[in-house]
Amino acid sequence: MIQIREACEYDAKRFAKMQLQIDGETDYMLYGAGEREISTKDAKKRLEYFADLPYSIILVAEDMETESLVGFLIADGNPPNRMQHSIYIAVGVLKDYWGQGVATHLFEHMETWARSRGVVRRIELGVLCENQKALRLYQKLGYEIEGTHRDSFMIGNEYYDTYWLSKLI
Repeated sequence: MIQIREACEYDAKRFAKMQLQIDGETDYMLYGAGEREISTKDAKKRLEYFADLPYSIILVAEDMETESLVGFLIADGNPPNRMQHSIYIAVGVLKDYWGQGVATHLFEHMETWARSRGVVRRIELGVLCENQKALRLYQKLGYEIEGTHRDSFMIGNEYYDTYWLSKLI
């Protein structure tokens, strides 16, 4: 059984481990395998920082049988008054859990949280154009392509375009 909940400082070690594992399992994340180091201390600081922000949250998906974190969704709000209605999200799920609805549940929980804020109106994210599986999921959830960022990602020596998507709630 997978439980979706807000991350807490207790999750720091498992959160860091999960993010590094996801980095190595797909080319569709911002960081590639071995490109960054995340210590438990760094992860704890990040989790504590997000916990104090009114329009930001980190959600985790926890496999209750293995007690491991298997996915995350970061919703990052904006402090300027003119941007407080808008959040940017990043999501990642361990490869062994792809296709099991984990990302869908993370999005559902995030949108419930966003509506509860009373201010959030716009949710936005970027996705590599080649990541058709993720694109189909986002579109199924009501996100619409707003534009293309040309050559915005570089993997190896090749450039890739990303779609910019949003959803108004």
